[in-house]
Amino acid sequence: MKNPLSKRYLRELRAEWGKYLALFLFFTIIIGFCSGFLVADGSCKSAYDNSFEKYNVENGHFVLTDSISDELKEELEEKEDITIYPMFYKDKEIAKEHTIRLYKMRDDVNKADLMEGEYPKADDEIVIDRLYAENNEIAIGDTMKIEGKKYKVTGVVALSDYSALFKNNTDMMFDANKFTVALVTEHAFDKFGDAGLKKCYAWVNDDVALSDKEQEDKANDIKDIIKKKAVMTDFVARQDNQAITFTGDDMGGDQVMVQWLLYIVIVILAFIFAITARSTIEQESSVVGTLLASGYTRGELVRHYMTLPVVVMLVASVVGNVLGYTWMKYVVTGMYYHSYSLPTYTTIWNADAFIETTVIPFVLLLVVNFLVIMSMMTLPPLQFLRHELKRNKKRRAISLPNWKFITRFRIRVILQNKAAYLTLFAGIFFASVLMLFGMMLSPLLTHFKAEVLDSKIANYQYILKMPLETETSGAEKYAVSELKNSSDEEITVYGIEDHSKYLKNLDLKDGEVVLSDGYMEKYGIQIGDEIKLHEEYGDNKYTFKVSGSYHYPATMCIFLSKSTFCDIFDKDPDYFSGYFTDKKIEDIDDTMIASTITEHDLTVMADQLEDSMGQTFYMMNGFALMIYIIVIYLLAKTIIEKNAASISMLKILGYSDREAGNLYSLATGVVVAISLIIAIPLSDKAIKVIYYLMMKDYSGWLTYYIAPWIYPTMFVLGMLCYLVVYIIQSKKIRRIPLSQALKNVE
Repeated sequence: MKNPLSKRYLRELRAEWGKYLALFLFFTIIIGFCSGFLVADGSCKSAYDNSFEKYNVENGHFVLTDSISDELKEELEEKEDITIYPMFYKDKEIAKEHTIRLYKMRDDVNKADLMEGEYPKADDEIVIDRLYAENNEIAIGDTMKIEGKKYKVTGVVALSDYSALFKNNTDMMFDANKFTVALVTEHAFDKFGDAGLKKCYAWVNDDVALSDKEQEDKANDIKDIIKKKAVMTDFVARQDNQAITFTGDDMGGDQVMVQWLLYIVIVILAFIFAITARSTIEQESSVVGTLLASGYTRGELVRHYMTLPVVVMLVASVVGNVLGYTWMKYVVTGMYYHSYSLPTYTTIWNADAFIETTVIPFVLLLVVNFLVIMSMMTLPPLQFLRHELKRNKKRRAISLPNWKFITRFRIRVILQNKAAYLTLFAGIFFASVLMLFGMMLSPLLTHFKAEVLDSKIANYQYILKMPLETETSGAEKYAVSELKNSSDEEITVYGIEDHSKYLKNLDLKDGEVVLSDGYMEKYGIQIGDEIKLHEEYGDNKYTFKVSGSYHYPATMCIFLSKSTFCDIFDKDPDYFSGYFTDKKIEDIDDTMIASTITEHDLTVMADQLEDSMGQTFYMMNGFALMIYIIVIYLLAKTIIEKNAASISMLKILGYSDREAGNLYSLATGVVVAISLIIAIPLSDKAIKVIYYLMMKDYSGWLTYYIAPWIYPTMFVLGMLCYLVVYIIQSKKIRRIPLSQALKNVE
């Protein structure tokens, strides 16, 4: 015979559609977001990982001042079991502050993935990086002007050794807006001449089964051999090459972040399920007692009360996975392809992602529901009929001060529902962390750019290949070198002229070292501490005692007097390697200038982060708002339903719907307001810890900054979410009949 309890399902679903809709949305959103993210991330990561073998990506490269000798090439290849390929390139300016790095067509190493169009065949044709073309709205068929000559864009590519467009390996951030790599025919490349030619050589290990440690040791051996027989200006092993490894490291970090997000949300959701399940039993305690007394087993009732939540979760799982593997997957893929120059990817259905985002949450919530319902079903039928659902004896009520009746009443409501309100606080805190992270980054980047521009040393910083004089008025000489700290991060060492007109507030004395404030903040260095630095390609090590800090957020650097610089690095007293100037130097040949640092170079990190992560900021804010609304709604609804009889009694006593509702809804409003006031500062502390840990993995430093308007905005948005819930719950309170108070009278 069909179980008559089954007839209650549709009726209960209609009566409690708001609760089940909220649970459905909560579960659907988190599964859709996380499954889509993990599938897209896994697919992009797989395409990235496979590119090393598919496109024969280098194990490292080095740049020499002269072409490699046959003797050195033969020694390296035979002794180290590697193959060396020439990878010469030339950097050319194609627009204001835009640089194009030209390579010959590649057939053997670091091969390209043609995303659209075709490779160049004529000398006036070129293919460029897909992401740069997208960011600058360059289409196939358009023309680009390089040194006065026009080149037709015949296709867009992703170069396997430039998945992140780093112009220099030491840059704080890649620049996909103003830097691109390109391929031209061999004849077209030769036409540019030797000006600015970088004699770069890539090597590939013949033994592909080497461990990371073995590859590192091999790279060190290669470096040692080259240093003895050639003049090397750059050496980068694959594991240190940001243009190659940055993308993979970032995608791996994103996966961990999303998994933690999922686990935290599941815990919050489990608490909500427990509270709503308990509330459902409490509301129907008389029904449960009657059914138990009538002969229904506890197992039958447990299955009955678990059926609807299980069905809702199953439907949400299906819908969430459909959304994740379709729409959300493309959203996340679009975010990655808008940041990185990834090769063409194929969607890989990730079984681990399904287990982590669907199976584990479903089983966890199923178990929580079962344990809560089963623990209540062990009570005898008489206790259900009497609504005595607490195992412990009734505790004595907390004595409250002689406040107004309304105030004391609301405090009683809060105390009676403290478990629900604690869960509400946890949800608000978690949503606040997400919202603060989403809201803080754009103002932080804007603030950083403003600070960098305000504190810039000069309009131009020139670094020369050799000391050369200039007649440019106002140009000031300085010396510069690069060292590395114990974390292997590159530190710029400036030797500054006495009484510098460009660093006016920097008072340096012989033997003293001043650090940029970002360097001190990142590594927790104090005045009086000692720092140890070492050469990248040499064996020299240096110890400096810190005598002060200087506000220069653009880079990680230390400042010395030029005389101290020359003493430490064994240079002639009149040695210099660059100029600070507010005017462009015209009387030094471009081929003798190693690099020029302008405003764009100083702010490229902030510009690129804002461009790459803009969509992420909005998604996090939207997700946080949804958590605010759903958590507040579910728990406020539970509290109203739990106290339906009391609200009905208040109406009998003459309270209007609005007055009766305010006693309960405003109690929730007070808790929401207090939770926001506590959660916002706590979220700031949590984000600060996360931020410092996150930034330590990056080269450079962005000063932690929260715009003053963010805190009040978060509070207002949280209260607006509560207001939406208040309006919804007010309608529910109006529908509570006066007869409700009489139903449970004993």
